[in-house]
Amino acid sequence: MNSHPLCPACGATNIKKLFYTMQGGFIWTPFLNFMKCRSCGARFQGQTGQLDPQVPKWMRIISVMIIMGFIGLLFGVVATLSSLRARNDHSPVLVPISKVPTPTRRPSPR
Repeated sequence: MNSHPLCPACGATNIKKLFYTMQGGFIWTPFLNFMKCRSCGARFQGQTGQLDPQVPKWMRIISVMIIMGFIGLLFGVVATLSSLRARNDHSPVLVPISKVPTPTRRPSPR
């Protein structure tokens, strides 16, 4: 494969590698080698030459699972911190027991 791919739509060599698309985001676009022709504006996959490439469904599912995992982790941390705060706010304060003698009553003489 030559270092300068040709555009499958117009045959131009004025190509730029994409780092972000709406379909692939920042994760899958560079991984899938998406490119765009600066002459005609066609987007294509750099290795296969497929015009207007799409991100496979299994990659989208993985992305959604990763995002849901981070959201779940965030909710777990927030719930743990709030329960720790509630436990610390309502815990009784332990006061040390002092050994102060108590006065005793003497019986009064009659």
